[in-house]
Amino acid sequence: MNFHKLEMARTIEPLYVAISLDIDPDANSAVKGRHDALSSPIEHGEIRVAACQKGLQKIFELLGKYDIDATLFYEARTAQMLVAEGMDLPKLSERHEVACHSLKHEDFLGKVSGIPMDEKCIEKTISEAKYILEKIFKRDTKGFRAPYTRISRAVVKVLERLEFLYDSSETVTFGNGWAGNPYPLEAFDSGLLELALPSFNDAKGKKKSSYLWAIFEGRRISSEYIDTVLQARDVASGGLFVFSIHPWHLYVDCRGNEFSNTQVGKNLENLESIFSRLKQMRSIRILRQDKYMEDWLKKQIKLNKSIPNNSNF
Repeated sequence: MNFHKLEMARTIEPLYVAISLDIDPDANSAVKGRHDALSSPIEHGEIRVAACQKGLQKIFELLGKYDIDATLFYEARTAQMLVAEGMDLPKLSERHEVACHSLKHEDFLGKVSGIPMDEKCIEKTISEAKYILEKIFKRDTKGFRAPYTRISRAVVKVLERLEFLYDSSETVTFGNGWAGNPYPLEAFDSGLLELALPSFNDAKGKKKSSYLWAIFEGRRISSEYIDTVLQARDVASGGLFVFSIHPWHLYVDCRGNEFSNTQVGKNLENLESIFSRLKQMRSIRILRQDKYMEDWLKKQIKLNKSIPNNSNF
């Protein structure tokens, strides 16, 4: 390798990959006439976390097996329920980022409930969720993901006031002028930084997201997601590819029906395959979302680039 190629090899960054979990009630769904979510079928009026508990325990085991640090977006109600069930969440989450996924999986925008929450109500809700999580885990929560990945100007302004470091709710298509880098939420008149979830078109031109639910529902296979990461690696050096998982989806479908033991085995096998393949891939680095954000902000300072005044860094 000549000197020029050697210098290029030194400066090309890997593609960064984050494994994120939305930890919320089993098969939860927004409900007309109320802000909070219920487990499906909603007619039963129940909140269940049994599948979430089993799935979360299995995922913790896999993360430990493959030495992966993840980002855990906890719904505060679910965290309380899991602790009440005897899970030592602070210990199990020790190496991972603890982030916020609202209080009771609220429908902030009222898309299903029909009753949008005003800014004051949103602030009370997210503030309480943040307080509960920080009391349980004894550390700051700096990341936020909105239920149903829906945000508004009011939600973003609340996140600014509560000093969150970033949001991770928007979905953006790779290749449309975006290569996985953080960006300010200017559409909401905000400098709060967004770590977006990526979407792609598959071989048939159909859009797919980086949520892994389609694997667990039997609609896609794990190799499709690995192929997507390989494609992203070639065009998004230094960017972040965020995968997301609902732990309950390993054991029940989105309607609350239990998977067979055979399907559960396949789901676990597929998830482990993704973790294993990611760990073996060249020019891929797996890390927590907060660590990626902190490193990215440091690079901006080093390069003398401006960063938003409210980046809370």
